[in-house]
Amino acid sequence: MERERKMDKKYYLLLGLTLILGVFSGMFLQSQRTSVESETEQFYQTVAANSDQLMEMGETARINKFDITVHDAYKTQAQESQYVVVDLSFFNALDEAREIPLFNLHVTDEEGYTSENDSSHEDQRLVGGQVRPEGLRRGTLAFEVNPSEHYELSYTDHSGRGLGSWKLDLNETKKQNKQR
Repeated sequence: MERERKMDKKYYLLLGLTLILGVFSGMFLQSQRTSVESETEQFYQTVAANSDQLMEMGETARINKFDITVHDAYKTQAQESQYVVVDLSFFNALDEAREIPLFNLHVTDEEGYTSENDSSHEDQRLVGGQVRPEGLRRGTLAFEVNPSEHYELSYTDHSGRGLGSWKLDLNETKKQNKQR
């Protein structure tokens, strides 16, 4: 009798472990399928100058309680490199001070190549740091780019709370005559 109870306990324990393993296997397979689907979707995304998803310069996007506006943009040359300089502002709509995450800003060309902010460029008048509650910070950021007919600026909130993309209508090229 006692032997049968031990066998029953072992049987139920084995059955429970099998069910748990089955649940985790199903979760793993579902996450793999979702991962493959999102990779496929990302593969087919393109950058197009006529996209309805792009905002125009002068328009404001509210992304995670930051109001971001692109005011102006232009091309410039410096030491055999081409730059896109963007004049933009951040308004903090929260009741607490916040950091401006400059690493969340990128310029993308027509081929999909992305450039990060180049803090060593001469026309760099926006620096990161704290913005007081309901405070405004405005300045320029420079991005070293490849020659292209189309550029767009994107701000991504990495907490998953938003994305804003602006079509950059570049003003005539400004030449930098200063040497470093």
